[in-house]
Amino acid sequence: MGRGRQETMKKRYGAVALVGISVMASLYLRFEPGWQLAKFMVLGVLLLTIAIIDAKWFVIPNSLLLFGLLFYILGALWSGMTAIDLFFSILLGGCAIAVPLSCFVLLADNLLQRETMGGGDLKLFFVLGVYLGPALTILTLFFACLVGIGISLCQRAERGQLLPFAPSIALAAWFVVLWGEQLLQWYGGII
Repeated sequence: MGRGRQETMKKRYGAVALVGISVMASLYLRFEPGWQLAKFMVLGVLLLTIAIIDAKWFVIPNSLLLFGLLFYILGALWSGMTAIDLFFSILLGGCAIAVPLSCFVLLADNLLQRETMGGGDLKLFFVLGVYLGPALTILTLFFACLVGIGISLCQRAERGQLLPFAPSIALAAWFVVLWGEQLLQWYGGII
């Protein structure tokens, strides 16, 4: 490996470490120690890993999504949630967003005759729905679309060019985890 490539790799690893530390620190400052902090720290690491993989290879590994679900299920049960409450939480949280979004994506794919959102992104929204619930996941989808549009404009993406969506989703989810509840309360107060 050439010296220039080694320097580039060092900078990338350093940037990823800095982002990871920033995410963990922001979550630690926002939440009290306990189940909520633990689940959001695991979600933060999961989203960072998925964003990096999707940005490089345009894929979201099912194994990471399954790990996220398994961690949530075990953690929720350990924290005292009953199995029936957990079942309905997963059903409502995951399906309330993932199912309508999947229908919309299928319709858009048929109308545009091309893929508009990958299956990995849809599964990621299911997992986010489980962790965040329907309202915060809708907010995440909204902000992820704004971030994705911004990235495509900054990169001057050509029409039809594939852009990984997981980095936008990860950034939006981090923002929503930290400030989503306050945004929803503020919005509820003005309508």
